[in-house]
This record gives sequence, C-alpha cells and structure tokens, in this order.
Amino acid sequence: MKIFPLNEGLFTVDSTKVFVPFNKETDRMTDIPAGSVLLTVQPFLISVGSDIVLLDAGLGFAKDGQLQLMSALQKLGIKPDDVTKVILSHLHKDHTGGLGQTLDNGEYQLNFPNATYYLQKRELDYALAQKGNASYHEPTLLGLSNHAQIEFLESDEGQINEHISYAVSGGHTPFHQVIWIREVNETVLFAADELPRTAYVEKNYAYKNDYDGKKAQESRKHWIEQAQAENWTLLFYHDFKKSVMKLTEA
Repeated sequence: MKIFPLNEGLFTVDSTKVFVPFNKETDRMTDIPAGSVLLTVQPFLISVGSDIVLLDAGLGFAKDGQLQLMSALQKLGIKPDDVTKVILSHLHKDHTGGLGQTLDNGEYQLNFPNATYYLQKRELDYALAQKGNASYHEPTLLGLSNHAQIEFLESDEGQINEHISYAVSGGHTPFHQVIWIREVNETVLFAADELPRTAYVEKNYAYKNDYDGKKAQESRKHWIEQAQAENWTLLFYHDFKKSVMKLTEA
C-alpha cells in the first residue's frame, strides 16, 4: 500500500465557511482574523491492490487556472483516468469541491471518468435538505444525486472490496462515514472530520462544530485506543504539520 497526501494549501476559515488562502511565506499568524482557524485541505490518494483510491476531493481550489488537486496528481504521475475509486466521508464543500463541474448544457461532469464514486445516500439526502447552508455547494450535490458513476452506500457499515471497509460514524454530520483500508498487516484509518488533526488525539473534546460532538468524542476514544493497540496508520485531512502518522511514532 502507498499513501499520498494531496495538499491543496493552507486556508483560514470562520463561521461563514469562506475559505481564504493563507501563504505561510508572506502572511503572518498574527493576521489571522479572530474567530478563524488555520487549516490545510488535504485529500489522500491510496494505491492498494489493483485500485487507485481517492479519499475525499478537496475544496476545488484553483491556481493559475488548474485545480490544485489535479496539480498534485500530475506531480505523482497520476492521470484522472487512473483513479478507480473515489470515497467520500461526507459532503461538506471542502471535501467535494474537486469532484467535478456543471457544464453549459446542465450536465454534471465528474473529474475521474473511470472511477466509481461511493457515498452514503442518507448523507446526500441530509445535505440536499440544508438549503442555504454555507457548508455545502448545492450544484455539486445535485450533480451527484443521479450520476451514473455513483454507488450509494445505504448500510451503517460494510465492505467495498477485500481491502476497503466503511462505517457510519455520525459525529461531524449525521451520516459522516469513516474508511479503513487494509493490506497484508497494515491498516489505515481515514476518519476525515471526526479526526481531522493530531490535536484531536491530544485533546479529545466534544467539539461544537460537530453535529453530535459527544458521539464523535466517544468514537475518537475507541479509534485511538485501537490504533495504538494495532499500530494503525491515521490520516489527518486538516493538519498542516502532520498528515500521516502512527500513534506509536508520535
């Protein structure tokens, strides 16, 4: 198994859910507005078995006319056609922005033409009901709702194939899911926004930005204990210092 973080960059974000690029070379930490947090947006590419798997799809941030997600793949020598599976933890816009775009004819075109896209059907239904919620990008949600490449997951847990399993965790959003990828003796956990930064390992609070902070807190406790006991690799989507870590190495 090979793991590749696909970093889109640093951003500040506040309660309005507007992501503002932050340049660590020129911007100062003291300039971050009160009430904003600094985070990275970082999908992951996993090569496992015969699959090339994308975990979440970033913010869709473009630089010089090219999506940063695509630039990161290009640096790895990966073409969009090479991706075989896209698995979405949940549908907030900073996890779905690189999925595709609406064409002039109204058709929604996904960016990875040979991939099957996996998402929780109940998560999509919930997201579509959040009219005016700045955390979501409605055209993307509508594009996903009836696309031929989508495979909806409707169970609380299950297997996608011999290497990939999922479970609805329901802490950050009602039907947020976490993903395990296993090969030989290695287990990788992608808990997305229920374990987005290493700080959540160190300070396992019930965070107010979660749909059910208490549930997320209890799940984290269980995952952290199991990760320590079984030497799992953890992936951190929003951590700008450490993206991939075993707790035994912390």
